[in-house]
Parts: sequence; structure tokens; C-alpha cells
Amino acid sequence: MNKQTKHTVEIFERIYKKLPPLVPECIEKEMKHSLEHLKDDYEIGVEEVENIMIAFGKKIWPYWKAFGEFFNIYQGRIGEKFLLSKMDSGLKKEYKNFKQHGGDYHTLRLGEPAIFFDHENRLKLSQSFVEVDLEIRDYARQRVLSTDRKKYEELIVDFQNILDDIKKRLDSLLILAEDEEEHPELAEELRQRVRFFEFGMCSLGPNIEPKDVFEAENYFLDRKETKRNF
Repeated sequence: MNKQTKHTVEIFERIYKKLPPLVPECIEKEMKHSLEHLKDDYEIGVEEVENIMIAFGKKIWPYWKAFGEFFNIYQGRIGEKFLLSKMDSGLKKEYKNFKQHGGDYHTLRLGEPAIFFDHENRLKLSQSFVEVDLEIRDYARQRVLSTDRKKYEELIVDFQNILDDIKKRLDSLLILAEDEEEHPELAEELRQRVRFFEFGMCSLGPNIEPKDVFEAENYFLDRKETKRNF
């Protein structure tokens, strides 16, 4: 197993260990079985591992998206409170100065206000953000399994419907690529675009927004029309 393949399997393992709440047990068992198989198969190639991850990524995407919504809500509501509990007096003083200059918890997380904090406190903040995220994740998990469970389940259904639409559109894009004979480079670009979207659904690429998938067909048709006119 080469380094790239091993790294991809490690990403798959991290995903498996951090599954969002309410992922069906049958999917968890399938992922565990696949992971064990991948770890023992030293001849497997990276593309095959990617294909397995994409298949599971589509199954758990609605759960990840729904849980992410709640995580972001609680990050906004209590993230600053959790962060303040980890600050010493010196860091709190610098944070107060930062807020007096118009900053807030959100911009602090983006790493924009580095000039307001010395090097040591920037390191402390980085570590604190890791700890806060873990605590927020645990808190959100507890809530979606109790008081927010109904809303969480409804959101999972909403994202499942979005996923069904996305999968249909990706299939349509692949059909367009298959039928594109006049401009083979556009067909290949379209296939790569579909792969990019699929990577985003299984943590192998940037997180995708449904609108990006929805707009892809129009983008392709515009590109085709442009080439036709030249």
C-alpha cells in the first residue's frame, strides 16, 4: 500500500470514528467491515479506496449536514462562553482589547486579528479552539439525541431529499459527458467536476454546496456554446 492510499484509508478511519448521531447501525457495520478489509489489503489502489469512501460518503452525508447545522448553532450560542472559561487573565485582557476594536468571537476563529495577540497567546487560542470544538461537538450530540432530536431527524430527511436531487444531477452530468463527442476535453472536465463533487461528500475535498452542483450543468452548456461559436 503506497503512502497516498494509506493516507486515504486513514481519512476513512477518522470519518468512521466520528460518525454523526443516528447513522443506521447497518451502515456503521458496513463501514467497519470495509475499513478492516482496506487495512489488510496491501495491493489495493487509491482509486478503489476513494470509490468506497464516496459510496459511504453519500450514505452519511445527510447526517453530517444535519449535525453540522446544530454544531454551528451551538458554536454561535456558547462557543465564546466555552472559550472564555479556558482563558487566563492575560489572554482575557487581550481578548477584551480585541473586542473593543470591533472584533468578535467569529472573526477571532477566522484568525484575522493576530495583531491583537502575542505569539504565546495565539498558540493558546489555537489549542483552546480545538478543545472548544470538541466540547461543542459533544454538547450538540447530547442535544440532538434528546431535546433537539425531532428537529435533527427532520433535518436529516431534508438533507436526504437534497442528496437525492444531487445524485440525479450528478448522473445527468455523467450522461452529458458520455454523449459529448464534439469536445472530448469538455467531457473529461465534466467527469472531473463530478469527481470533485463526490470528493466533497466524503471529506476528500472541499465541502460542497448543493447550489454548485445545481449550477454545473448550465456552466457546462455555456462552455459548450462558447466553443461552438469559435
